[in-house]
Formats: sequence, C-alpha cells, structure tokens
Amino acid sequence: MSQALPAFLRRDWIDVGDGHVLHLAQYGNPNGIPLLYLHGGPGGGCAGEELKLFDRDSFRILMLDQRGAGRSKPKGELRHNDLQCLLRDIEAVRLKLNIASWCVVGGSYGATLGFIYSGLFPDRVISQVFWGLFVPNDEGVNWLYGSDGASNLFPQEYLAFTSHQAYTRSLQTLFSDYQDGFNNPNIETYNDYINSWLTWELSLSLPRFQPSETSLFFGKSLAKIELHFASNQYFDSYPLMCDVASKIKANTMILQGEMDWVCPTMIGEKFISQHGHKKIIYSVIKGGYHALANDKMFDEVVCAVKKMAGSVTDT
Repeated sequence: MSQALPAFLRRDWIDVGDGHVLHLAQYGNPNGIPLLYLHGGPGGGCAGEELKLFDRDSFRILMLDQRGAGRSKPKGELRHNDLQCLLRDIEAVRLKLNIASWCVVGGSYGATLGFIYSGLFPDRVISQVFWGLFVPNDEGVNWLYGSDGASNLFPQEYLAFTSHQAYTRSLQTLFSDYQDGFNNPNIETYNDYINSWLTWELSLSLPRFQPSETSLFFGKSLAKIELHFASNQYFDSYPLMCDVASKIKANTMILQGEMDWVCPTMIGEKFISQHGHKKIIYSVIKGGYHALANDKMFDEVVCAVKKMAGSVTDT
C-alpha cells in the first residue's frame, strides 16, 4: 500500500433538497474503482485521517458528509434528517456522478446505513467492508445508553453521563433531558451537556483516548444528530436491516472489535446468526476496539479494503 495519502481530486456541494446541501470530496485515482465512504454517528462527518485506509491508486474515493454532518449545510440541522433521507441522498449522489455501481465502506452507524443501502439497491454495490456495525434494536440501544449495558463496565463514566438529573432507568427521560440541555440558551449549560454526551461515547469507543479540538468542534453536530436518531428509534433502521439482509448480493466483510463497547460482538453475532448468509462474513478482531484510532482495528480494515480492491480488479 502506498504511504502517500490519496490525492485530492475535487470538491462539490450537492443540493439534495429540504434545505440541505451535502459536502462531497473526491480523492485518489479518477479512473479507479468508485468507493463511497459512509461515516458513523450518525452525524460524525468525514475526517482526513480516514484517507489512510485507502490505496491512492486503486480507488476513486468519495467522502460524503451526510445531512447536518461535517461540512454539509446547515450544520447540525435536524429537520428532514432521518434514515430515508440519508438513503435517498446516497442514490442522488450516485446518479449525479453517473456511477453505475460502487464499493461501499463505513463504520458504526455508517456500517448500518451501508448495510441497509446494499440490500435496497443490491445491483449498485460491487463489494463492501464495514466495521463496528451498530445494530439499533432495543438491545443495542439499551446497551449503549441504558443502565444495564456498557454502564456496568464503565460505572464512573456512566454516572457522569447521567449526572444532569436524578437517576432514571427510562431512556426517553434521559434523552429528553439531553434534548433540553442541547437547547439550553445558557452556553455553559449547553457545552456541559454536549461534552457529557461526547465523553461517554469516547469512553466506550477507545478508553483513555483524548479528543482533539477539531473533533470536539464537529462533535457538537454529532451529539445533536445522534440524540435525534436515538430519540426516534433510529427511524426504524433495525426492522429495515432485517428485511433487506437477504437481498444483499455484494461480498460483505464485517469487522467487529473484540472490545467494541459501543457495538458489542454478542449483539452483532446474534443479528448475523439470524439474518446473515454466505455473502456476509462476520469477523471478530482480537484486541480491537470500536474506533479506528485503535491500531488493531485500523490495520484490519486497511487489509480488508486492500483485499476488496484486489478481488474487484480480478473480476
């Protein structure tokens, strides 16, 4: 794999309607295999560091900031921002670029989104690699935000996460409190809620990892959009995952960290055992966490993407 980052090709602003304009940056080989990168969150936005995943010569890399995320406008916008909108946007981008089919990669909720997209549009996906797949069913959401999941592994961090109000086992009460905090006109209160939300998730993604100022800046829209999706049961992402799994035609590699405390392997394994098939390979990475800042996960994803490039080129 080349050490140099994929070269910048061009930047576009794509008006997808509903007042949303998406930021799309292209890198790599303009004649390479088209590859769509789906960031997580939802609301995380794309980061330049993620370009290190890709060989500069193999792919034409499409880094798309989803609605309200990254550099897309309006930043942090929640109106007309749901699963169906994100799926429509992916197809709108593909059609605008006149791409017949492409590879898809993504992590966390980006993996969820890509998984659903590949089942809805099976002939548009050549091959795909996902990591840290988030299964947004009751078990997955309760594990992430409730009092009987990851909270048992990180009790002090969860106490800080839930410290803004009296203890509650109700997720809707917790989410409602955070919505009030995110809408609080007092800037100190607002920032306190934002930082509490982000700190909890970072504690699970990669324990002891310290976020940069840039990640905290983009994290404000991330926190808002994540809460928006969580409060609305991820707009029925889970039943749609179940419905479309059997329709996926592309070779699909899912890498899950052994120590992924955001999306634990037991939940992913259960989903794959119920809805997987021979085109879907689920692999647990020993020593891997949720975040790509973990070297083990990063190296495994790089290897999987490289293998995908080779298999696509050979067909």
